[in-house]
Amino acid sequence: MEESIQISGAAPAELPPAGPPMSAIQTLVGVFTKPKAVFQALSDRPRVLAPILILVAVQAVLGIVLVQSGVLANDAIARLEAQGKPQEAIDAVQQVFESPARFALGVVGPVLGVGFSLLAGGFLLYFMANLMLGARLRFRHYVSIAAYGGVVAIVDQGVRTALGVTRGTLSVRLGVGAFLADSPGLLLRVLDSATDPLLLWAFAVEALGVGVMARKTFGFGVLAVLPGFLILLLASSLQA
Repeated sequence: MEESIQISGAAPAELPPAGPPMSAIQTLVGVFTKPKAVFQALSDRPRVLAPILILVAVQAVLGIVLVQSGVLANDAIARLEAQGKPQEAIDAVQQVFESPARFALGVVGPVLGVGFSLLAGGFLLYFMANLMLGARLRFRHYVSIAAYGGVVAIVDQGVRTALGVTRGTLSVRLGVGAFLADSPGLLLRVLDSATDPLLLWAFAVEALGVGVMARKTFGFGVLAVLPGFLILLLASSLQA
């Protein structure tokens, strides 16, 4: 029997019990195949180290791939040319991407970004779920949820990186933008990100995590993650 999704903050009649404990490997694999069971297992003792280590390692690898392939340099120079920058400025950027400093831009930056995004994402979830919607989880729960959502989002990043290396640019569209013009406007870029199935998968897992850990509903989790999703849509569209 299909369960109806409740949007209100009230807990369902039957609260999901905390699941049996899982190892770090089991949670990292299970978040793709049985995320509800994973978050039930993590309800009492949320993990943060294991998913963060995976995120850092993957960001470092993807960064090295993008730097070595020249994709980052291609996009940076293309933006400068589109802005009508002088050749001197373009040459200066080209020199940066030919020096060891390119690893700071392509690898160190994204790795440091993992920590910032998890703290910001955890705080936003804490604000929405605890302060606005009445949940009673600790900040560590929300960081864990954001981290495991990030692990699922690795699929989206991996596909984008593979296509970017193949095409020589990170201007890759996986939503409806794949069927639209090559250079859509801001609104269409937002629509493209909003219909990216891999990105939606990651946020659905986060919403499920909030609902399960807070002993609420999936709809409650959707409300909690919605502001973060909208912020990401706007940020990714402005970068496109």
